Amino acid sequence: MTPKLDFEALDDDVKAKVAARLGIASRKNQKKRTRTNGGMSKDEVRMHARRVLGALPTLAQSEVRRVLAQASKMNDV
Repeated sequence: MTPKLDFEALDDDVKAKVAARLGIASRKNQKKRTRTNGGMSKDEVRMHARRVLGALPTLAQSEVRRVLAQASKMNDV
């Protein structure tokens, strides 16, 4: 039987090396999220907005406005 490794028992240097090798960011090195609206950063909001607009490529700009206004009304309910 293979012995289990207690990650928390390791010193900070070894934890950092293991985490880097596994591709895991340590809590100290994680980028803090800036809260703007609902816990999402501005960049995350922009990314989601691009995805939504990407789903409407065949509509004219006026049609996109109309569809988004209707979606906003539906979201308020």
